Parts: sequence; C-alpha cells; structure tokens
Amino acid sequence: MHDQPFEQLVTDYEPLLKSCIQKLNLYRDYEEYYQIGMIALWTAYCQFDPEKGAFPAYAQKVVRGHMLMFMKKEQHFSERHLLHDDDTTYRLADNDAEEAFEAVTAPLEEYLHPLSARERLWVLETFVQQKKLGQIATEQGVSPNTVASWRKQALKKLRDRFKPLHREAGADGM
Repeated sequence: MHDQPFEQLVTDYEPLLKSCIQKLNLYRDYEEYYQIGMIALWTAYCQFDPEKGAFPAYAQKVVRGHMLMFMKKEQHFSERHLLHDDDTTYRLADNDAEEAFEAVTAPLEEYLHPLSARERLWVLETFVQQKKLGQIATEQGVSPNTVASWRKQALKKLRDRFKPLHREAGADGM
C-alpha cells in the first residue's frame, strides 16, 4: 500500500470520508469529523497488511470506527460535564439542543394543538426524540400502560383531526 503517496490516497478516498460522515448523520461538526476521518485514513495507511484483505474495506472500517469512537467520547463528555455560571447550571450544548428541538417542534404545534400535554409529550418524545414507550415511561415515572394510553388517545385525536383532509384527497381521485 505504501507504493502510493498519502496525498493521492486522500484524493482517492475523500468520497469515503464524506460518505461515512453522511451515513452517521454528522452534520454539526463536519470539519472535525472530516479531520478524524483523515487521521483514521492515515492510521489505516500505516497499519494495512495486504495479506489480510483489501485496503478499501479496511480503510472504511477504520474510518467509520474512529468516527464512532469520537462520537461516543463526545456524548460521554457532554453527559458528564456541566457549565456553571454563578447560580445557574447549564448542561453543555443544552442551548443548541433546545434550539434544534424548537426548530423541529414549532411546525408541529398546529397539528398537536388538540392534544393534552401528556399526549403531546408522547408524540414529541416518540417522533422527535426517537424514544421507546418504556423509556418515556421510566423518564416520566409512570407505567408503560399509562404511556400506551397517551399514545392511544393521541393517535385517536390525530386520526379524527385528519379524517376530513383524507376524505378531501379521496374525492379528488386519489
């Protein structure tokens, strides 16, 4: 593998780096993950043993693995480190998370208006936060059956709200 200069390898494997970033949905710190991918590519370049397989597959595994390890470290750090400002405590990156959450949920408010607070919580936690029923129950300190009842009522209200729209679409020949 060392018969090719690393600069050429970077040019050849740039699509791999970008693909890994895209597949892992790493849009927030793109440059940082791109740099991690470059370091991982260098590691793969230095450690590659041609007797054990093809370089492209090995490079892909190493690059993806390094990115996943960094993601895990970042998540671990943000979960355990708090920022303190006088009497107020902020979890690292909470402001960014809140802004992102608001940006996603704001357009949904029109549709969630008829739901109770608990039903709205179920919709947002399930579809925006990607949480499972049991996880929501644990976090809210209620039984899974209670959360299931929120789900049932929310779905019923949403179906009732959208039935007129569905009928109109069906009348148009759809």
